[in-house]
Amino acid sequence: MQPCAGSGTMFIRFVIGFHSPQARVEAGFFHAAYAVRDDRTQPAWLRQELARQLAWYNRHLPVPGRLCREFRRRGTIWGICWFRPEAKEAVTRAHYTAWLMEEGGEPVRRLMTETPGEVLWRDAMQVVTKPPKTLPRAFA
Repeated sequence: MQPCAGSGTMFIRFVIGFHSPQARVEAGFFHAAYAVRDDRTQPAWLRQELARQLAWYNRHLPVPGRLCREFRRRGTIWGICWFRPEAKEAVTRAHYTAWLMEEGGEPVRRLMTETPGEVLWRDAMQVVTKPPKTLPRAFA
């Protein structure tokens, strides 16, 4: 594992006000986006737009190859996902998806940091990191 050092660029994470029991931090917004999309009480336009955005992510954003690291003595360390600064289209779409979710009644907050933590996995658009103790909170 390598540290993800600050380089003057910001990593971005979109979270909901739900605590992830594995990572012990606020959960990312994708699972909630699917729930809003599938909620038949939501307007059709909203569900269709969320479906369009989620389809784009399914086509273009790889599923992380590693979401945790297991240790015999310390147990499992669960990672959290951050968009890399270079992932401009993914981040732009995430802002729009967050707005759609808020229209559907699911608040989403954006976290930004130069140092997202120890890297468990990375690709061109995202990193999965061990949540640092200094992780900012959106729903404190």
